[in-house]
Amino acid sequence: MPVIPDLLHPEPRLWVKEAELRQVLTFAFASGSGSDSFERALEQTGAAPSRFAPDCFAKDLFIEDLVARCFQFSLGARRIKPRRRSLVPLITNPPDDERTVKFRHGILAELVDKPALKASLERAWAAVEDVFAALEGPERGRHHARLERRLEILRAAATAFDVLASSFEGARSGLSLLGQFGSEVRASDGYKNLTELLDHEGHLATVNVRLRLSRDGRLRGFEIVRVEENKSNRYYVSPFGRWFGRLKRFIRGYLFREDEVLGRLVQSVYDGIEPALLLLFQLRRDLEFYLAALGFRAFAEQKGLAVCLPTMRPAEPDTVLPPSRFVALYNPHLLLEENAPRPSDLVIGGSALLLVTGPNSGGKTRLLQAVGLAQLLAQVGFFVPAKSAELVRRNGLFVSVVEEATADAREGRLGTELLRIRRLFEKLDWGSLVIVDELCSGTNPSEAEEIFRLVVDLLTEIEPQTVVTTHFLHFAATLEAERPVPRLEFMQVELDDTQTPTFGFVPGVATTSLARRTAERLGVTKEALRELVDRSKRARSRAG
Repeated sequence: MPVIPDLLHPEPRLWVKEAELRQVLTFAFASGSGSDSFERALEQTGAAPSRFAPDCFAKDLFIEDLVARCFQFSLGARRIKPRRRSLVPLITNPPDDERTVKFRHGILAELVDKPALKASLERAWAAVEDVFAALEGPERGRHHARLERRLEILRAAATAFDVLASSFEGARSGLSLLGQFGSEVRASDGYKNLTELLDHEGHLATVNVRLRLSRDGRLRGFEIVRVEENKSNRYYVSPFGRWFGRLKRFIRGYLFREDEVLGRLVQSVYDGIEPALLLLFQLRRDLEFYLAALGFRAFAEQKGLAVCLPTMRPAEPDTVLPPSRFVALYNPHLLLEENAPRPSDLVIGGSALLLVTGPNSGGKTRLLQAVGLAQLLAQVGFFVPAKSAELVRRNGLFVSVVEEATADAREGRLGTELLRIRRLFEKLDWGSLVIVDELCSGTNPSEAEEIFRLVVDLLTEIEPQTVVTTHFLHFAATLEAERPVPRLEFMQVELDDTQTPTFGFVPGVATTSLARRTAERLGVTKEALRELVDRSKRARSRAG
């Protein structure tokens, strides 16, 4: 097997389940296979060890929507959606090894700095995609048509190996593996057999002809001048040899046809390149990871926003962790809105509890998601939605927004709130990032204060970086004044001169939730509701 073109890890290895994928490939080559077979094989692809548990954050950060809608990339005029079954597991399982993140950052930095390598990456993905598109194609009816389909697969594979071997010259990052892989495949006996078969099938002979045309351009004469058969190909058999072979098989009672022999030969050639095809399958996933990252970067730039490769620092126990710093941080989900999101500068203490207050619809929940996504994407080795970012590597991520009631819910709002707090402590590890929206929203203010204090006191013992929103403004002001635990920080939604949220954030505790203004905006005032009641009465009177 040639060098493994693993673009996601500094120590290359085969992450696919070889036996299962080999079976899928063999079946697909023989008779065609729908994309579902390959999608299932993707789900079984392994990944580097990760301390992150996707069930603790993926739903609340809407990771599947992010991948499907914000990570699309362009290939010429085509708009490509990355495969969620391959990309979502990569995004939700950040590797523990910080060398892996540096390795991925090195590739992304080189792709940004060298547009020629980006173009090579796109060509490589398109060539590899053509191989699997041919494999996924359905079997055709007649034997000759089925044989031609397999030859098409082999042609696509040869093209993919050629593209990889001839591209990525001068790459210094992990991209150099692609050229090395392509070159090693082309030097193999399996590839030589492949090219000779394709040459034999596509270049049996060269025929020179002489045409005679009339004045009106019509063909009046046709004469074959010379026929030169491709005798240099090792699969070549002379006309007499072909005739004698058919005669000998007839005399001995063999009934197989020449295309049956060619079919066996095609299968033999496929067997010789199958190990390289296994690697192409894994490589397709890796290529999409980087194309999705570049697509995300291009999407943000279209909205006038930047992305960055963050500075990452290790989290060391028994030390005061440095703060996280963001310049022009934004929520990438908001890129889908008509207007570009307003970015915010943000500093969060390394082991701090940041309490965010402000009116509804002021951007608090969006800020929480932005912080969580920035941390997650940074540890994946992806671009971060900010102009610049300095982050500490976290041992886990827990994100919880207010859960909406469901028909099968066994607990009321208070019970649901208490269960999510318990789940937080069950999943939490030292030095994690904790993000909770509207903590203790499911009960009255007096009970909420007691539970809130309990949570805050216990969280400080395992020193996570915590970002919490609350609508209990009086309680937040009390905490700001008393400072019952160390490293408490406070931030509020910024309001303009007309007391309208700017979707920016400044230090401090909000003094108003703007409930009255929100009620007026939504038509929930005494006058508005009275008008609706009177309308109902008039309608009832007319009906009576």
